[in-house]
Amino acid sequence: MAVGAIKSGAAKGAKVAAKFVGQMKDRGKKAMGWFKDTVKKVEKAAAPGRYGRKELLSDEGNLGIVDTPDIGRMYLFQYDPKWKSKLPWYDVWPLIFPFDYRDNGFMGINLHYLPINFRAKLMIDLIAAQAEGEGNTQRMLQLNYNIITSFAPAKPCIKRYLFGHVQGKGIYWIGADDWSYAAGLPLQKFKKGGASGYFTGDTKWRGEKGVWKHSVAQF
Repeated sequence: MAVGAIKSGAAKGAKVAAKFVGQMKDRGKKAMGWFKDTVKKVEKAAAPGRYGRKELLSDEGNLGIVDTPDIGRMYLFQYDPKWKSKLPWYDVWPLIFPFDYRDNGFMGINLHYLPINFRAKLMIDLIAAQAEGEGNTQRMLQLNYNIITSFAPAKPCIKRYLFGHVQGKGIYWIGADDWSYAAGLPLQKFKKGGASGYFTGDTKWRGEKGVWKHSVAQF
């Protein structure tokens, strides 16, 4: 591919990203600048996860509870993995973008498996990858496995979820206006799984910091 075509494609991606984020928010901030600034402010505030979850799970903090999530929208829910005894760790409160359906469940990218700064970068990359017109009217991302795996930071976030193991009231739909807010809040709650032999020798359970270190090491 010619250099000019590459530059043109990159410019188009940046243009689409700015347009998409601008349509997500009507607060007068400029697209990417607003997104990055908001994430940084929320990160610095370091609001305890339980308060952030309470706010997003309130009637005013989300767009309702769904039985089946749509591809490309953002959701938050409480989860108890079926095979937690075989996992080294798991997130009790996944914040996900579904990208495919499976028997009795779905596949999604759980942003919590990344530190907050990497979450912001991944979301901006996914938004920039949208083709002109796709997702804009529905305020959702057009996602599939090929798009997601083209971004290395997304790979450790790919998880499968079973409908029967969703806890609480159900799957909460987070509106596009609150994507950056939700991504910036420390909503994650990682628990140690029962994978035998994983935590041996110098490998100790270090909570979310250990999970993030492991994720970042994969890319």
